[in-house]
Amino acid sequence: MSGDRVETGRFEVTVQGSEVISLRRNGKVILPGRGQDYSMDGLFRMLVQEVDLVQKPTLLGAPEGYSVYAMARFDPEIGRLMRYRRTVGGAKNSVEINVVEFEVLK
Repeated sequence: MSGDRVETGRFEVTVQGSEVISLRRNGKVILPGRGQDYSMDGLFRMLVQEVDLVQKPTLLGAPEGYSVYAMARFDPEIGRLMRYRRTVGGAKNSVEINVVEFEVLK
């Protein structure tokens, strides 16, 4: 994850069932925050919030008349998020998420 207003970080998340059982940011263990657990379900919850924000560019710092541009890429086989990028016209408030590795453990 990187962006203009977020600290760049590499997250390693282990999910069992639908529960995050391990979360590391840049190698350090962290506790998941409410609604921000960085599991695939958590990333999709974030996408829903982002879609709402795209409709209200001024909330993301866009000057009047500017827009927010959101782009996502999903795995065509299983639908998981692969990449998300949001840019805000007229403001420095971008965010980018790249899921560089995804493994289903059995």
